[in-house]
Amino acid sequence: MDIIILVLLAVIFGMQSVIPKTRFAGKRNGFWIFSLAVLVVFGFQIYLSWKQYGIWKNDEMGKFLLPPHQNFDYFVFYVRSRFFNPYLLSLSFGALFFWAAEYLHKKYDGRFFEPIEPYLLGTSMFAVGNPLWLFYLIILLSIFLIIQFIYNICYPLNAKRLSLYYLWLPSAIFTILLEPVLRIYSNALRI
Repeated sequence: MDIIILVLLAVIFGMQSVIPKTRFAGKRNGFWIFSLAVLVVFGFQIYLSWKQYGIWKNDEMGKFLLPPHQNFDYFVFYVRSRFFNPYLLSLSFGALFFWAAEYLHKKYDGRFFEPIEPYLLGTSMFAVGNPLWLFYLIILLSIFLIIQFIYNICYPLNAKRLSLYYLWLPSAIFTILLEPVLRIYSNALRI
């Protein structure tokens, strides 16, 4: 799944880098990007569920986990908890941060974001999944603060707030690539 999401985010970031901001940064494009991410992720989860059903159906022991030996609710619970829940949770948090960004954008007359940026935030938080969305926020803010600090040191007379326009998607890609390290680190903390 990670490779599919990485390719999707890389393609979107490539489009963002190549297409001029005046054409790419509209809300309509943001809506389509977010919708595409939801369709790709949940479409792949449906595919994994179908494959899991086939594996259990053709297995000597697995067939006892399906009807008529077991209620179909068990299979639905299994695939929901294994495949869908991490992305349903990250979708919820992505939507929450999207609405917060939209609210702040409107409240302060569009000073914070380009119109597409709340969609890129929501898409990125959704695409990294649960619990990586939390690490995504930490990585994004850390990268932003480091770049802002360096900019303020290099250009002290021209200090201004930098845009996150080109950081949303690369931070998500970096978070997904860092997932194995984060898993090792989080397992080491449990001991």
